[in-house]
Amino acid sequence: MNEPQPVTLPNGLALQCDTCRNETFEYHRWKLQTTGMTFMGLDWANRDATCFVCTECRRIHWFHLA
Repeated sequence: MNEPQPVTLPNGLALQCDTCRNETFEYHRWKLQTTGMTFMGLDWANRDATCFVCTECRRIHWFHLA
């Protein structure tokens, strides 16, 4: 995890929290678990999500960024 900072989206706009309008976020990558892959023991093959957590209200903003 990096230090909280502003985030620029691929379209060039600054990310702003939908809840509190804060512009500072923590960066995380989380695995998107699916029932089928978990059942087969293939959790490692699931996709990752790029997540930005608002430093004010803690809302999680999920993205699928390549």
